[in-house]
Amino acid sequence: MVKNNKTAIKGLLVLGGVSTAAASVYTLSKKYAKKLLYRHHKQEDRPSILETKFNSQNIYIKNDQDIQLRGILIPKENPQMTVLISHPFGLQAKDMQLYVPYFEDHLPEAQILLIDACAHGQSDGYIRGFGIKDVNDLVCWNKYLLETYGKDHKILMYGKEQGANTILNASGRHVLKNVEAIISDGAYTSPYDIIGYRLEADYKISKYPAISIIARHIKKAVHIDLKENTTKYVRHNDIPTLYFHAKDDDFVPLKMVYPLYNKNRGEKVLFVLKDEKYLYELVENDDFKQTLSQFIKKYMK
Repeated sequence: MVKNNKTAIKGLLVLGGVSTAAASVYTLSKKYAKKLLYRHHKQEDRPSILETKFNSQNIYIKNDQDIQLRGILIPKENPQMTVLISHPFGLQAKDMQLYVPYFEDHLPEAQILLIDACAHGQSDGYIRGFGIKDVNDLVCWNKYLLETYGKDHKILMYGKEQGANTILNASGRHVLKNVEAIISDGAYTSPYDIIGYRLEADYKISKYPAISIIARHIKKAVHIDLKENTTKYVRHNDIPTLYFHAKDDDFVPLKMVYPLYNKNRGEKVLFVLKDEKYLYELVENDDFKQTLSQFIKKYMK
């Protein structure tokens, strides 16, 4: 599942077997940009424990571009709060299913909504938003929850990697309502930074000039600026935020969380994990589990 994140995204970045010796950096970079930017077909909606164990239901809304978005809701009777879960780039809502039991245990009264980003999972669209355009879709989900469950409904947002960046970008723009707390798992500074880092880490390719060509191509094609940096938004974030990051994170380097935490204006907590752990792997005496539990109890009363 989420452990396969690196493999899943590396698959998106494969350049189709084109030999670097036979093609220019410019040509390779454009191919790379297209692999990142476009989804060419919608994945099959595979069965999961969400349906069999948690009796989930699909919810569909339209965003401002009239694109249909899919969410998976684990409902509760007369819910007063919702935990919204946002997945990493290249994955989908069902890849986050193993996180559900943790929130079921710690917020048993809350319903859980896992969302498919545009051009991911069962949401429509073929252009990915890189956590930038996805902000508008997150606002649509926020409005849906308040319109459906009332203006006093409370929301906790949890995001992993791109999902976390989407939430942080939105919170810094002050476009979220009734979001009581944010849990940011493995966020990065910008798409430009993480793509450049992955070029060097996965392919041993110098990120320059490739990342500049990729960014230019994407900006020209769909007006998304990969240099859009989340640190400029968290300066205005006044929603209590827990940042956590593994010391040896094998996808997003630890150094990227510090600018986010340091620039974050509002109440904040930073926890650096000695080992890479997921919420569903935490044991009772785990220090991080205690920190996370206290954070949730404090803000989701």
